[in-house]
Amino acid sequence: MTTAERNRALKSIMSKAFAPHKITVRGSRGTAYGWVSLQIGYAPRNVREARELRTKVWEIIRAANISIDTYGYDDPGSDYGFGSKINISFDSCREQADAHGDDAWKHHLSIADWDHLYTDGA
Repeated sequence: MTTAERNRALKSIMSKAFAPHKITVRGSRGTAYGWVSLQIGYAPRNVREARELRTKVWEIIRAANISIDTYGYDDPGSDYGFGSKINISFDSCREQADAHGDDAWKHHLSIADWDHLYTDGA
């Protein structure tokens, strides 16, 4: 599979998985040839959701048998590092402050909603 075919296949499957959001797949040139940047036009709720979505993207890539090469050496002492030749990114998170853990969504509740939440025993 050529780099162009890989990029077209990525765009096709990601467009189906993240419809109706815009998907941009760009291959790098020059010394970074073979690298791919995948931009998904969806704004995750917070950093945690973005991590979960990246995992989902990798599952979709593996299920479609699209080969994403790696670089470097699988050696912790290596100066060069090790990683994948794909950069998966999303639009900016809707919630910027994710310091409240799993209850981050409660941070944005009004006073009346807080009272309702805690009188219901949540």
